[in-house]
Amino acid sequence: MHTSGLVITFADDRAAAAARRDLSAGPFALGESRGRCQAAVLETTAPSAAHDWHDWAAALPGVVGVEVVFVHWDGAGQEVTHAGT
Repeated sequence: MHTSGLVITFADDRAAAAARRDLSAGPFALGESRGRCQAAVLETTAPSAAHDWHDWAAALPGVVGVEVVFVHWDGAGQEVTHAGT
């Protein structure tokens, strides 16, 4: 399991409301929000899926940034063959 802690920044309140709905429909668990910033957790089965979901979130209308602040990879029995996977 690949777990990422994220801080997502929105352009404004209206954009934040729509983006939060979209994020909640995916594999994101939304946490505390402050102003234009939203804490979120993303859990995926592989780092490549986390990268894809990160890019998807960053491309949502009204999202101006997605910062990765924590990553945990529990790859018991699995090997990452090169950086970025």
